[in-house]
Amino acid sequence: MDIQQGNYISQEMISQLKIGMTKEQVRYVLGTPLVTDIFHADRWDYVYYRDPRRGTREGRKIAVVFENGKLARVLGDVVPAGESSSVPQQPQEASPKPQPESPKPQ
Repeated sequence: MDIQQGNYISQEMISQLKIGMTKEQVRYVLGTPLVTDIFHADRWDYVYYRDPRRGTREGRKIAVVFENGKLARVLGDVVPAGESSSVPQQPQEASPKPQPESPKPQ
């Protein structure tokens, strides 16, 4: 029996993140964070582990950081665009593309 714990975060999900997204938009893409810290309300942590019955344990740790309620950085096990590996050897910081601001109601 395979055992899964935490939020499964795929590279495709990470690729949907854009700098400037709201917390609600990030939650829609990644789901509810596994860990929220009352002392660091602008950082959400997503942790995922899978222990297949046969094979090696796989895991991924992602943190998203907000500034002024908007996505500013993505940290952790992030594969840079164009790489085929599902989990990089060392934690990295991703640079999601900036999201254009939506027009403000008048």
